[in-house]
Amino acid sequence: MALKYKTVWRKNMHKDAAADSKLVYGATKSAGKYMLEQMCSDISEMSTASEGDVRLVICGMVQIIKKALLRGETVVIDGLGNFQLTAGSTGAATEEEFKVHMMKRPGLVYRPSLSMLSIRDQAKFELIESIGKMEECDKPHSID
Repeated sequence: MALKYKTVWRKNMHKDAAADSKLVYGATKSAGKYMLEQMCSDISEMSTASEGDVRLVICGMVQIIKKALLRGETVVIDGLGNFQLTAGSTGAATEEEFKVHMMKRPGLVYRPSLSMLSIRDQAKFELIESIGKMEECDKPHSID
């Protein structure tokens, strides 16, 4: 199976490019969504657990991960990767001037495991559609 992509004309972002110049870029498209129900079914087919058992474990794992992240822990799942909440703040001249309200909204960081990263080397690409130079893409994110 290959990653599907299309070609689109977008603004040339090079420093010395003319204001109206465009280049062709490749952009991947999702082949669909792999829903929890299908994942539970697929896992149950390769194990002795029922679909309901698998769903129960996955939903429980999500709840436990959320609690661990809120305690400030990095969640490590072998074969999948690490999850961590990180945040910064605005600055203050002294420690006494720094207040908790200066903290910014945390971001959720995912760092894939080496085995997850290795799938990048297996990726193949397949062109699904090409937008001609004279055609305009109907999606606002495709053309500036």
